[in-house]
Amino acid sequence: MKRGIRAIACAAVALALPGAAFALTDDYAQYDECMLGALRESRNGAAAQLIQRSCDALYRNNAMLLPRERRFHECVVQSLPGVRDNYAIQQIMSICSRRGEM
Repeated sequence: MKRGIRAIACAAVALALPGAAFALTDDYAQYDECMLGALRESRNGAAAQLIQRSCDALYRNNAMLLPRERRFHECVVQSLPGVRDNYAIQQIMSICSRRGEM
C-alpha cells in the first residue's frame, strides 16, 4: 500500500516539474525582457537600481503583488528609462506612488 502511494506521489511530482520549469523559464524570459528594454536607455545608476527592483517585483515576485503595487512598478519601468537627474527620479517615484496609491 505504501509503495502504491509513493509511486503515485513520485508520478505526480514528475508530471508537475516540467510545467513548473517551463513557468520559471517563461518568468525569467519576461524578467530579462523587462531588464533589457528598460536598462537599454538607462542613464543613471539609481534609476537602474529602481528599474531592476521593479522588474524583480513584476516578474519574479509577482504572485505576491497587489494591484496597486503592480501599477506602481509598471509606472517605474515605463517612466524611469532615460532619466539622468536625481531630482527627476524623485519626482517620478512620487508620481508612481500616487498612481499606485502606495
